[in-house]
Amino acid sequence: MPDLTNEIADRDYLLRALAALPPRQRAVLVLRYFDDLSEAETAHMLGCSVGTVKSQAARGLARLRAAAGSPPALPTGRVAGRLQSEGHAGGGGR
Repeated sequence: MPDLTNEIADRDYLLRALAALPPRQRAVLVLRYFDDLSEAETAHMLGCSVGTVKSQAARGLARLRAAAGSPPALPTGRVAGRLQSEGHAGGGGR
């Protein structure tokens, strides 16, 4: 049986960091990156504008990065692909 200690610790850390976010930021991040909803779908679910989803996602990700004590880095996997296609990767602007 493989040792899952690090994976469990990482998951626990992520859940605690998400719990520390304001409710709107947490909801946006969960819907966008865990439930894999689009910005428009997330906005509809939360009853807000797409602009609000974008700003809350950016703020929430920044707070998670700050909590982790890491510099703004590119995420990996499915999240990286979405962020790059939306122009968010590497702090890139419009």
